[in-house]
Amino acid sequence: AVGQSVDYNPEELVCGGCSTVAGLHVCPKHGQDFLEFKCRYCCSVAVWFCFGTTHFCDPCHNDHSRLGSMSKEDFPPCPVGPRATALVGSSCPLGIKEHPPTGEEFALGCGVCRNASTF
Repeated sequence: AVGQSVDYNPEELVCGGCSTVAGLHVCPKHGQDFLEFKCRYCCSVAVWFCFGTTHFCDPCHNDHSRLGSMSKEDFPPCPVGPRATALVGSSCPLGIKEHPPTGEEFALGCGVCRNASTF
């Protein structure tokens, strides 16, 4: 509530541009402006960046309390749908051959370059 003191660790306050993420490559053409990230909890493109540490798709963002309390061993392997739902098959919905396990951050790269082939 307004006016209440909140305990926090100032070292945990990190903006998206300063966060370190596995697989992060700055695009030589577009810089960091169009970097896309995999949702930490499924094989979807993230649209949220919260807590200075976590990228979420919209459904996983809405279920962040449950997902954040799960241990990494409880997450299914790729392919994973929203809300850490195991999918049938072996193909990643993102079209990626290999990425870190569900529960870890991963940069997909430049969204402009990655999607240029769709135009």
